[in-house]
Parts: sequence; structure tokens; C-alpha cells
Amino acid sequence: MIALANHADGSGDLQPLASFTANPAGAAIVNASGPIRQLVQGDGDAPVRYIVIAAGTGEGVGAPVQVQRPDALAP
Repeated sequence: MIALANHADGSGDLQPLASFTANPAGAAIVNASGPIRQLVQGDGDAPVRYIVIAAGTGEGVGAPVQVQRPDALAP
């Protein structure tokens, strides 16, 4: 599952964006641009959040297994 985290280490509450199932090689193509676009529109004072890949299903989000590097946000 792809989700947004409030902290750079992926801790805290995760907001799910899209779920997916990887193939036996561990690859998957996930389209999360629509949900991300909907979340980032609005007031300009929104806090920075980080993209994580987490174990989970439609019923719940598990622990993060991969977290966006914070330096990837630098201009």
C-alpha cells in the first residue's frame, strides 16, 4: 500500500493512497497521482508529508517497509 506519513521516518498515522499487489519479482505499477493531487490541493499551509510503502490491505495499513528520502524534497 502507498500512504502518506507525517514524519520522515514513516512513523505516526499513515493516510492510505492506493493499494497494490506485487508480482513474484516484487514489482508493481501503481497509479496514485489522482489521490495525491486531491490531497495536495487546498490551503498552502499544509504540513510536509512523506510517501511510504507499507504492508497492509484495504482494511488497514501495516508498518512502513520503505520511506521516501527526505532529501528527495529539496529543490
